[in-house]
Amino acid sequence: MKTQILTAIGETALQPAACLNEALAANDRIKYFFSLLQLALTYAEHPNQPTGTLKRERIACGINDPDLDTVVAGARINGNLCRVPGAARILSRIANDVRLMAAPVLATKPEGLAGRVDRLLKAMPAVSDDLLDPGVISAMMQAGHDGPDSLHRLVMDLHKWLNAMQANLAEETLDGAAVYRLSKPDRPLVAAFMAGVNRTAKLKFNHPGLATTATRSGGRLVIQNDIGLTDAHVIVIHVQKLAVRVTYTDVHPERIAFFEGMLKPHAVTWEKQSTAVLADGAPFYVAAGYMEAKDADDCRSYLEFLGSRLVFLIDWNHARKQLRGFLRGPDRLALLNWAAESEIGHRGFLEMGGARLVNQAIEATAGTAMHFGDRICDVLGNAEALKFLQFAFQAATEGLLSHQSQALIRDRIRVTLAAHFSNKDRQFLRLAADHAGLIFELATQVRDGLQAGHDGAGKRALRARRFEHDADHLVIETREAVHLRPDYSVFLALLETADDAADELEDAAFLLDLDTLDGKPLEALQALADLLVEASQEWIKAVGHATQIGLAVMSFETEDFLTSIDRLGDLERQADIAERALAATAVQHAQNFRQLHLFTAIGDRLEAAADALKRVSLILREHVLADVIHG
Repeated sequence: MKTQILTAIGETALQPAACLNEALAANDRIKYFFSLLQLALTYAEHPNQPTGTLKRERIACGINDPDLDTVVAGARINGNLCRVPGAARILSRIANDVRLMAAPVLATKPEGLAGRVDRLLKAMPAVSDDLLDPGVISAMMQAGHDGPDSLHRLVMDLHKWLNAMQANLAEETLDGAAVYRLSKPDRPLVAAFMAGVNRTAKLKFNHPGLATTATRSGGRLVIQNDIGLTDAHVIVIHVQKLAVRVTYTDVHPERIAFFEGMLKPHAVTWEKQSTAVLADGAPFYVAAGYMEAKDADDCRSYLEFLGSRLVFLIDWNHARKQLRGFLRGPDRLALLNWAAESEIGHRGFLEMGGARLVNQAIEATAGTAMHFGDRICDVLGNAEALKFLQFAFQAATEGLLSHQSQALIRDRIRVTLAAHFSNKDRQFLRLAADHAGLIFELATQVRDGLQAGHDGAGKRALRARRFEHDADHLVIETREAVHLRPDYSVFLALLETADDAADELEDAAFLLDLDTLDGKPLEALQALADLLVEASQEWIKAVGHATQIGLAVMSFETEDFLTSIDRLGDLERQADIAERALAATAVQHAQNFRQLHLFTAIGDRLEAAADALKRVSLILREHVLADVIHG
């Protein structure tokens, strides 16, 4: 298929090398299929022996078909025959790959080869109901030179011819690239490209790909890289003086957009994306980008950067699909962009199981915080979910590169996810802390208003309304978050109860703006207001200590938290006593009924605010003791 792509985009100079690469890749696949059939026949005869899957060999030769991993275990003797799951498909793939191997050799017209290929392919057994004759299969895979000709012997002979042809075609290997007919100025350019490829190639792990061929054709350097195994996935680079043109083909337009985005630092100009169709009707997309380098150093820098980006195209679409259950579309792209820019990549994540890796961490740590169908972004929020997946990518890549055990990598990811779930509590508590700060501002407005008399009363009342408005918005934000996550309904109850205190204090500030209060009852009212300021300060302390409990295992945080809760209860009792003292004093010493009403009304609001602070402190206490410390 790669040779068809090169033909479709007019790259004839690279076709011989691409054809040889395809033929050699087909040889690897045939070896795998032969081993798979032999292992399946052996297991069918001895089902009590341990079985293998050859999964590692399948992946190494680039076959993306996990169903083949179950073939050996499913093999069974059936009379004189052996039933091998998918046998017909396996033999068909062997025949196709033999034809691929033979194609470049037949182009040299070796005498008698075409007839030999046809004869041995026609001799392959017909398969019905996946039943194979073990004797016929063994004869087909006979490798020795004694006895009749066999398909296996043909494959071995073709492999020798291909190796000889490749040696004749490629004059040398330059930093891993097969090169031929290069001029002297071409060599540093190819070396620069390969420096980029080789720097990041480790990030593909066990995945095949990144084979590079370079030659000089039509007065320009031509570099081709096969990237991965996807048939229509090829990049061809033309370098002529300081002009670099990139032609990139792909079946996924989204990956083309990703590739174009990676090259933005070098200001590549892209032509309008086009489509093409192969002989079998399969469509693919073609993107062409042009960059004029400032000088030779700039040209080499661009080629090195370009080479370093190719590994991030391998399995890109697979990684994007694996992230669907965890992130929204824009964040999936943001994660893959971050992984490329950070040279972390996504292949380590896929090597560790991809979505299965994250789902196992969720099962081990989430508990009741997640339900069937939930996505991490819905529970943790977009930013937190993205941050966690970035850690998962990094932990997988760095762990595999440093040869850490997979168990250790999984444990690190689980511990980090558990921390993110506990962070959700702290996010709500930070909202409560912001709300507590507004309560303190409201209590201060009332206290300062009593001390200043009627001077500036209008401005204070306006500020109080603004503080109360901001407090309402925090409640609304919490309500919306809890609507998505009912498990956190305790925080809505907490904010709504605390908001009762904010409402009462704003009412008190409003009443205080109606008239100037003086006389003996004013002292009692000021004493009550002082208690509210102290209670609001204690509430700020309580919420602050609560955010630290569980974050660091420190006993003094819990002790300080409980002390603040106890102090709030004491202040509520003092406020109740002070409110009664105010009522008694106002009845005896208020100058008129208007003053009496204001003293008692403001006192009622302040006492109600103190009562609300006590109630919310008990809600927080119950949550911390039951869900955080003992949860």
